[in-house]
Amino acid sequence: MAPFNELIIYLRVAQAFKARLQMSDRDRALVMAATCAAALKMKPLAEFCRQLILQNNQGHMLRNYPTFFDAIKDPDFGVYLKQVRRKLGPEQAESQIIQLEYRCDVKPSDYETKSEYAAAVMGVDSKWIKDHFG
Repeated sequence: MAPFNELIIYLRVAQAFKARLQMSDRDRALVMAATCAAALKMKPLAEFCRQLILQNNQGHMLRNYPTFFDAIKDPDFGVYLKQVRRKLGPEQAESQIIQLEYRCDVKPSDYETKSEYAAAVMGVDSKWIKDHFG
């Protein structure tokens, strides 16, 4: 699966978990979304995901790193990522979206860039993300 498609799946499942107030599941989805964003060189989005996780869980492992990019360089964080991916791979995330009956009306054709589309899936403006995390 293409990294950008994975990113959108993880952002959508994060929103689905948030709507059900399943915040620890949302945070796992955001970790995976941030990983995809990092692979796509979408630093502001990765940092936005990190910030959302830390707002919900101040004791999260990510607090030990100044940025998400610092976290993914650490082998210990790599072990954590493997565990999260086993529990919530892209296929499991897609299944969760269906199971939770989450609907997202945001369409890629309505946006000029991938960053704008990804931000819209999260319900925020891409300019705001860039201004705060860019």
